[in-house]
Amino acid sequence: MSDQSALSEELLALSSIFGDESFYPVDPNNPLSPYILRINLTSDSTNQTFSSPKSITLTLYFPSTYPSQDPPVYEINSLYCGTLKIEDEIKKEIHEGFKELFIPEEVVIFQWAEWLREYMEGKLDEVESKSRVDEEDSRNRENSGINHRDHNDGNINGNHNDESSNVSDLRGDFSTSNADELNLACPSITHGTPLEHKKSVFVAHLAPVNNVNEVKAVREALLSNKKIARATHNILAYRIVLEGGVILQDNDDDGEDAAGGRLLHLLQILDAKNVLVIVSRWYGGIKLGPDRFKDINNCARDLLEQCGYINGTAPPAEGGSKKHKKTKK
Repeated sequence: MSDQSALSEELLALSSIFGDESFYPVDPNNPLSPYILRINLTSDSTNQTFSSPKSITLTLYFPSTYPSQDPPVYEINSLYCGTLKIEDEIKKEIHEGFKELFIPEEVVIFQWAEWLREYMEGKLDEVESKSRVDEEDSRNRENSGINHRDHNDGNINGNHNDESSNVSDLRGDFSTSNADELNLACPSITHGTPLEHKKSVFVAHLAPVNNVNEVKAVREALLSNKKIARATHNILAYRIVLEGGVILQDNDDDGEDAAGGRLLHLLQILDAKNVLVIVSRWYGGIKLGPDRFKDINNCARDLLEQCGYINGTAPPAEGGSKKHKKTKK
């Protein structure tokens, strides 16, 4: 597909996703016009005024070599996002985040927008949380003259030691119950190499599927493994080509908000067909922020590539990379 065709399809999709009020050309009469993208945030706080809306606005410029070689060029138009001033350090982190997300030959604006939304919501919540803490400190000093508080680091499950596993724990057998035991026709499953990031561990699992029953069978088989069943999240996405070229696709966040949709979007932009990917995450007690989505998709992408779903035809069901383990039957 040519750069112009890829860009045209992306612009059409983005207009459908964000709507005409949040994504529109600066000059509708100019086919080469830059675009305005406004991203509205939903942070923990509901405090918002007209003078400080919780949104960030970008101007996007598309070079003729996008997406084959170069990323889009962008400008951050907003000075503030809510009560958060968008200073140089924040702009630098945004630039690094955008740079890591761009892969030549792949459109990237949707990934940029979702990453930026998560990043800015996290930054805004930090500022507003600190403000609430400062106010509480002030009240405590006024009431008792004593300021003592135990800060929780944000562990989502209370005791992360029960949920997390280090890499060495996860290099063992991922064998699952066989199809006869589950009374299901389960395709062969391939497991990826564990990825560790700040004590969280991610492992991708992949299976060729041709119908929803096989999707259910693979999921049940994986959850029959105690290590996988104990994962904090098992994020799922699949794409199946039906007769007539109709695409059947779906995803499941399993409690990791927006992760399933991002995983499915990866399958879409790679045009991966007749495949199910599940990424298990064992939470390690340290919040990763938007980086967790990159880890999930990187695990999935690596396994898709190893199994032949990128730039080639997928191998037969009993094939697979020798670098990855196959489920025992």
